[in-house]
Amino acid sequence: MNLTVRGHRVLVQTLDQSMTEAADGLIVVHAYAPDVMGTIVAVGDVSEVAPGDVVIFPPSAGQVVEYQDTRYLSMTEDEILAVVEDESHE
Repeated sequence: MNLTVRGHRVLVQTLDQSMTEAADGLIVVHAYAPDVMGTIVAVGDVSEVAPGDVVIFPPSAGQVVEYQDTRYLSMTEDEILAVVEDESHE
């Protein structure tokens, strides 16, 4: 990737949240599922998170950036609500 992030911003590649699997194995497809989880792919100069971290953010966070046919969100680090510690989401 040839993108450089500045300041307290992070670049997040969102994870597909349009499908979930219920405990009984039923797969549910949501018609409208806002992006609220993603993997950090780049960080700015000063950051408490790192590339590879899976984060949760509100649906209103960031600005959409399209680069080389991939959709990213550029957001401030303050918009991140939590870092997922469970590696099963990666």
